[in-house]
Amino acid sequence: MIKNFFKQLRWRRVAGQLRKPAGKEGMEIARKMNAANEFLYDFTLDEMLIRDNQTLLEIGFGNGKFFSRQFDRAANLRITGIDYSPEMIKAARSENEEWIKKGHLTLIRGESDRMPFNEASFDSVFSINVTYFWDYPQDHLLEIHRVLKPGGRFYTTIRTPESLATLPFSSFGFRMYTVDDWKLLCHLNHLTFIRCAQVTEPPVAGKGPAEGLKSVCLVAEKKIL
Repeated sequence: MIKNFFKQLRWRRVAGQLRKPAGKEGMEIARKMNAANEFLYDFTLDEMLIRDNQTLLEIGFGNGKFFSRQFDRAANLRITGIDYSPEMIKAARSENEEWIKKGHLTLIRGESDRMPFNEASFDSVFSINVTYFWDYPQDHLLEIHRVLKPGGRFYTTIRTPESLATLPFSSFGFRMYTVDDWKLLCHLNHLTFIRCAQVTEPPVAGKGPAEGLKSVCLVAEKKIL
């Protein structure tokens, strides 16, 4: 019983760090998230079909390791990232100093339910393994709707409830969504659900939690009035 108690404490701490990485442990968690999310990052960018001259917003970018992959997809992109961990902001600015100096990348500390951007600012908004941590998802979706341009799309990639439930930390504050759950949330918050793409994740360096997990990229659009 004591052993199980300490195991539960450990996974609760991991869940908290996944929600908001902090300190040395947070930096290590961020590195592990890079390994676990790398495949999903490329999968999501493939779904986005990024075009030249677009304005993009990434919610919850972690240590910013993969911003360069967005820039590789098209020319003259203007990319913004928002994350509420000060440690991640600092790490991402260091990782992407050149893009920031050139004026192509802007990193903001904040939360996606109240963003400091004008209406209709972005062609696309996306997040990867972030929406589990939204206590009130409707507030985030309404704000995403506000900052999207008419016809702009929101892409969120998450693990299916069946896969997420196999991870020991997921019972500590993770909100799970079925595709139908997400369709309803979109409908209630003025976004039109477009499609769902599913993928099975490969092993991470021959091991790790991502092997065999199923994830979905859920795509919704702001209607053109």
